[in-house]
Amino acid sequence: MYKKDTIYVRFEKNEANRKITNWDYQKKIGVYFSIKDKSSKHLSLFYPYSEKADTLCIKHLKDYHFSDLEEINEKRNRWIFDNKRPPATRNGVFQNYVIEVISDKKFVKYPVFWRNERI
Repeated sequence: MYKKDTIYVRFEKNEANRKITNWDYQKKIGVYFSIKDKSSKHLSLFYPYSEKADTLCIKHLKDYHFSDLEEINEKRNRWIFDNKRPPATRNGVFQNYVIEVISDKKFVKYPVFWRNERI
């Protein structure tokens, strides 16, 4: 078994980003996140309600490093090279989380998976 790196993607509500609750994906119900990163590419991530999200104090937000698609792809390629593995999906390489600030005191950490990557 190969160790998975952990990545965090920040969700901020704006015109470019979408969050749709009660989304049905592969017979699972949850939250669909479509996030436009700084390279103008969309990240499509899904949080199934069957997983546990954590609500944390905002003071801990500084402890997280947020990745964009370019950094995620670089880490994925490095993981494939370092582990001498054939190309793997981002779901196979990473533990993925979306972080959403929900108030001036709290944020939520959702365990997610990438859509359309052979889950």
